[in-house]
Amino acid sequence: MDTIFFNGKICTLAGVNATHQAVGVKSGLIQALGSDRELKAFSDRRTHTVDLKGACLFSGFIDSHNHLSWFGYLTGGLDLAPPAVTNIPQILKLIEGQTRTLAPGAWIKGSRYAEYKLAEKRHPTRFDLDPVSPEHPVILFHTSFHACVLNSLALARFGLNAETPDPEGGVIERDPETGEPTGVLHDAAEMEVFKELFVQDLEAMGSAERIALCEQTSLRFAEKGLVMAGDALVTPLTLRMYQEALAAGKLKVRVYTMNLEDDCASLVEAGIRTGFGNGRLRIGPIKIFHDGGISNRTAAVSEPYLTPPGDRGLTLRSKAELAALVEKYHGLGFQIAIHCQGDAGLAEVLEAFQEVLGPVSDNPLRHRIEHAGCLWPELIKRARSMNILMAVQPPFISDLGDGILEAFGPQRASRVMPYKSMLEAGLILGAGSDCPVVGLDPRVGLRDAVTRLTNQGRALAPDEALSMDQALAMYTKGAAYLSFDENVMGSIELNKRADFTVLAADPREVAPDQVPHIPVVMTVVDGEVVYQAD
Repeated sequence: MDTIFFNGKICTLAGVNATHQAVGVKSGLIQALGSDRELKAFSDRRTHTVDLKGACLFSGFIDSHNHLSWFGYLTGGLDLAPPAVTNIPQILKLIEGQTRTLAPGAWIKGSRYAEYKLAEKRHPTRFDLDPVSPEHPVILFHTSFHACVLNSLALARFGLNAETPDPEGGVIERDPETGEPTGVLHDAAEMEVFKELFVQDLEAMGSAERIALCEQTSLRFAEKGLVMAGDALVTPLTLRMYQEALAAGKLKVRVYTMNLEDDCASLVEAGIRTGFGNGRLRIGPIKIFHDGGISNRTAAVSEPYLTPPGDRGLTLRSKAELAALVEKYHGLGFQIAIHCQGDAGLAEVLEAFQEVLGPVSDNPLRHRIEHAGCLWPELIKRARSMNILMAVQPPFISDLGDGILEAFGPQRASRVMPYKSMLEAGLILGAGSDCPVVGLDPRVGLRDAVTRLTNQGRALAPDEALSMDQALAMYTKGAAYLSFDENVMGSIELNKRADFTVLAADPREVAPDQVPHIPVVMTVVDGEVVYQAD
């Protein structure tokens, strides 16, 4: 045996004989389970032993939907989330501070503001930003990452002016008198700007800098107990960064790539399909965006939002165009992951899947919906009949829930993120964070799935609360199934990967609101300790 982890509570999440004292690992795989005495028989002088000191060892937590590469890219930028930032003057003060340390012409980037969390209850605009940043282009990303605001220098860099048309599936907010952009961009308009800046900056880095970014960011995932990240927006350049980090031995967690449909031609032409790669880096689904976000009021809903502008959101393409994309990538053999939040958009997504799967299917390519915040009961039934998988984000409940209540009102909000109803219908759910939209900590997600409380302490769809066992399953078994890994991950069983999340206490045995405070003791990938608390 290479390594034996002993003197702990081994929580297998595998039903009968669900706990043990020790687990033995050889060649990166689980080879023995039992008591400390039983495992000692497998030890020799070459065996490394790890004393868990009573800690709880779980199958490694998986974040099924996040933006690892974006998270790393924005590290070091301005964090505009409350409670540190609660009004526009505080944002301006932070920007002004950056202008004193960065050379003229250098970009100032910030993220995670939300207009509904600001005292002014509006987005900042270029008219706010310009006086404090006359020599620096500024871009601030909304917490949803479906909107951003630019100052005038940044608008000029991207050539955005009164004559620039709104892109399909996007909105450029404009001054009603002049038609000039206010600096606020939504969805496709925001994404075009982000992609151009992101690609430009990554290309400007050398390989060593990209590897360091990837190493540091993947370590931050490991520090939270995560062993695998499903990066939900991968382009050829980010894939190259992951490959560079993998070759250098610096990719600390596993990565399952969701490959942006707009940028996947090279994969298609090379004949590469979902599943190509190895245990540390693997090609996943084709990622398609269909609507916006509830948080910035652009998810495609059937009833108007209660907040300005009081419309029904947007879709990024027609139903026919979406159906054609699904037919194309299904025919090529790719798993497909479609971003969609609103009920009107979700109905169109299910129609597109039904055209290739039929009304009843076992969904062999494991097509999935990302978010599915407004999957109302009739939509749940349709999704279940086709066995569509769901990638959900429990931390949205606390972090974005107050904005959802404001946008929908209490009656409609009482049905959002219906995790219990989904599970009772027989849908498979994998949990994630959508980091950096919200924080990446799975312990927060465990708490939120059970308590259903917003940051202001309001209940959000409390009837959809899960048990802690159900919440744990979404971060383990369910998430593993979403990436075709259920036979090698998701539970502590013989011959599965030795990927472990070790917590100082069992989340099932403490008050749910205390789960985020349980220390992560260590994170193990392939039997190797990639993070250990001091």
